[in-house]
Amino acid sequence: MNWIAERDWPSLEQGLAGRLRRDCGKDWERFIHHPFVCGMADGTLPEADFQRFLIQDYLYLIQYARAYALAIYKADTMEDMRSASGIVSGLLDTELALHIAYCAGWGLCVDDLHNQPESLELLAYTRFILDRGQTGDLLDLIVTLAPCLIGYGEIGARLMADPTTRREGNPYWEWIALYGGEKFVGLVDAGLRTLESLAGRYGAEGRYPALLAEFRTAVKLEAAFWNAGRSGML
Repeated sequence: MNWIAERDWPSLEQGLAGRLRRDCGKDWERFIHHPFVCGMADGTLPEADFQRFLIQDYLYLIQYARAYALAIYKADTMEDMRSASGIVSGLLDTELALHIAYCAGWGLCVDDLHNQPESLELLAYTRFILDRGQTGDLLDLIVTLAPCLIGYGEIGARLMADPTTRREGNPYWEWIALYGGEKFVGLVDAGLRTLESLAGRYGAEGRYPALLAEFRTAVKLEAAFWNAGRSGML
């Protein structure tokens, strides 16, 4: 049975996030069904490509932490400030260390992570996020961050539910299980609730075309980021 959001993860289809995701149409499909993702699903993705992606993903997490630090500044309630602060703390104190440990299992040391330059795909994506956060408000920032959180959760859920996904002997199964697992699903649901709360307070309905344009650009840049593993050298 194919994975269907309306049945298997209804909250992805609801509220502002659901509307943005649906209205992105083919751009969203290209992101979640990218050849890089398909290569992880069947285990055929070249390991060197995945290693390069892991390096760029580490560098992305650093910029992701900066984006949520900016969210603290942009927030106009203590609750929003504390929420963003908790995410920054989690990234800096836990997630980056976990990523370093995971990379070690792929033969990458800390120097490999720190000594590589940011790819053009990473530069374009993260600077777009930071630009929208700086020039817009908190809702603009969270909307541009949403494709990463929602997309990885949907990709993980889809691949875990797909009987054609290779499990035995697939070097990427651990990655798939992480993003399709209960813990990450919980993080996505929390992010969806935050987005919906901000949508009501920041007048999302009246500015929807601009929010959709931001979300669509972020989705396109997310899709392009899969290619970061195919550029540069270790």
